[in-house]
Amino acid sequence: MKKKPIALLLILPLVLTLALGLATGCSTQNEQALKGKTFTDTMGRQITLDAYPQKIISLAPAITEILFAIGLDQEIIGVTDYCDYPEQALTKEKMGGFKNPNLETIVAAEPDMVFIAAGVQEDVIKKLEELKVTVVVLDADTIDQVISNIELAGSLTGKEAEAKKVTADMRTRMTNITSKLKDIAKPTVFVEIWDDPLMSAGSTSFVNNLIEVAGGVNIAAGNTEKFYNYSMESLLQADPDYYIINTHAHTPADIQNRTGYEVLSAVKDNKVYAVDDNLISRSGPRVIDGLEQIAKIIHPEIFGN
Repeated sequence: MKKKPIALLLILPLVLTLALGLATGCSTQNEQALKGKTFTDTMGRQITLDAYPQKIISLAPAITEILFAIGLDQEIIGVTDYCDYPEQALTKEKMGGFKNPNLETIVAAEPDMVFIAAGVQEDVIKKLEELKVTVVVLDADTIDQVISNIELAGSLTGKEAEAKKVTADMRTRMTNITSKLKDIAKPTVFVEIWDDPLMSAGSTSFVNNLIEVAGGVNIAAGNTEKFYNYSMESLLQADPDYYIINTHAHTPADIQNRTGYEVLSAVKDNKVYAVDDNLISRSGPRVIDGLEQIAKIIHPEIFGN
């Protein structure tokens, strides 16, 4: 009986050594498989890697949410002033605003990889490239593109398994909605992006995709701009079945009490709703929450409300 602890003490180092060797071997094999591998981001840019990044900066709130969702808390060293979700993002060093990140701070942090959105940030992309910083662009106008971006982020950072888990859940939840909407009448929807001047989301916007997937018709889809001024005359003429606003700007009561809005069907039928702006404007994992909320609003007969 007394010999067993001694035997275990003799065997334990051998087991630990073997386990460490296997882990090191797997790590080496992974790095060798990665070395020189090229990936293509959403702008068609080529990124060649020799190792997974250990120091990552995110310059867009939606991308920050993606990176945290796939388990990169330790690797993320910096985010923008507007990156407020999840809570861990608030503890990271701030790299400036979304439109005007602090390039000096970014370069000083010596990141292995910087994730950035397209659009207004394209000038920043060029400046960072000139400073020899590895830049990855992730941008999306549809839920499917968000899913692809999450999987790409996973491949670029060695978090493929985590990314696939996130996207599998998203696909399941989206299918749960779309599968129940076949041959269902589609109500018309107006989403107020801003009130002064009145603005809505056009056919190329992320919001438009959410409305369509949720089983609705976006009355502002006649314009190809992502966001544009929408006249009161057009609103009255289209007379949407549902009126959706952002929670940060107004309440449904504000819309119902506006002069001239009392003639709208959505107002008369008490179908004015507020949705968290971050769930329908940030192209990250939480878009599925936004999709589910819109589906419940415009199809209460199917999803409840």
